[in-house]
Amino acid sequence: MFTKIKINILSALLSLAATLMSVPAVWGEGEAYFVGAGERLKSAVWQLGAFVPAASNQAYSSRSIQVDGVAGLPPTSITLTFDEPLDPWPMEIKVSFLAESGEPPIIFTMTDSRPFGGPNIKLSGAPPSEYGREEPSELFLEILERLGERLLAGWPVMEPIVWTERAEGLEAARTRLLYGARLGQGDLYLVRAEPGRYAFRPYHENNFPLSGLAAMSEWAERLEEVPAIINGGQYYPDRSYMGLLKRGGLDLSAGEHSGWKGFLVSEPMAEAPAGAPKATIIDLETRREDWLPGHYKNAMQSFMLLDRLGRIRVRNSYNLAGRAAIGRDSEGRILLLMTPAAVTLYDLAMALKNSELELVDVMGLDGGFEAQLMLRQDHGPFIAGGHFSITGKRALFLPGYSPSLPAVLAVEPLEETAEPDQQENAVQVGGDE
Repeated sequence: MFTKIKINILSALLSLAATLMSVPAVWGEGEAYFVGAGERLKSAVWQLGAFVPAASNQAYSSRSIQVDGVAGLPPTSITLTFDEPLDPWPMEIKVSFLAESGEPPIIFTMTDSRPFGGPNIKLSGAPPSEYGREEPSELFLEILERLGERLLAGWPVMEPIVWTERAEGLEAARTRLLYGARLGQGDLYLVRAEPGRYAFRPYHENNFPLSGLAAMSEWAERLEEVPAIINGGQYYPDRSYMGLLKRGGLDLSAGEHSGWKGFLVSEPMAEAPAGAPKATIIDLETRREDWLPGHYKNAMQSFMLLDRLGRIRVRNSYNLAGRAAIGRDSEGRILLLMTPAAVTLYDLAMALKNSELELVDVMGLDGGFEAQLMLRQDHGPFIAGGHFSITGKRALFLPGYSPSLPAVLAVEPLEETAEPDQQENAVQVGGDE
């Protein structure tokens, strides 16, 4: 019975793949050589790699995951083998379909030489004999795509989050990404703050002209009463901020960036429209409210990563780096997020979208080694920084390296007052420092 069902499924997949597949192969003696990889194959392999990460500092590593039946196929084992450190592309993919007791599994194996996607991709593992000289590469590609879809729909994107209260209205957590962290341990650090108790104020190094350049450890010393700090957005070669940066109503940059739509704002001014939240993310592309960045004392501009419509606002690429972001959840709380692992912006957005965090808007910040987060603890500041910067031209793994940061964002407690109406007034007109 199993064999009959298996053959029918394979036949359907072959038929469907034949209309979609644009990568020809030559089949004979149990092996097929892909004439050209094509973006479709690279995309399918890349998506699987998001679930089966490599080991960053090992020349050879092999990782496996088990997947329940996909598209009617029996339970499947996926093994990716990596042969070079800091290379997120596998040199071998083995897909095994478990058979009934006593029957050998169906195994497809794809191998490649460097760089990935060249003319030497080879597929081995003959399909059932009923198919004779059918092109197995079409079937294999279709299976890879279906497996990726199945994993994305049902695989957890991160470990469960356990929050720890650091102060009233301020929580912190450390979890691990199960999707997208292709190199590194996959740690994800989070800080969550209530806008009614905290303001989110940017600082630029020009505010400290006599202090020199500062990495996160120096910023923690400069802002010694601040419980949490994260790096700012991107900057120009002259270290001026790329986009609007404003604290206490004073501009810290030359002006807005025309292509970026996201603004983290806090502390509305007296002329702000009624109902303006104490802190929020304003997305000019999806904005439905009346308030604008100009209605707030503090503002920091950057690019949108994920919006309230559930759209991922960055392109899918193969560039990997440590990442930092700022989000707003469904209860209006502001979150700082940072991972040292090698992650694409698109994969990070996908993980956050499918997580338990219930994020409504997310802005991306500067990444790579500039991605840095500080959380002040009882024994002193805890600092996490990006470990990776990997593109098609270079691959760097520098744990412990912390470059200077021209701009940071500080989570600062608002002054407490006894009466709610006085507290509201303090938020509206309270001083910057």
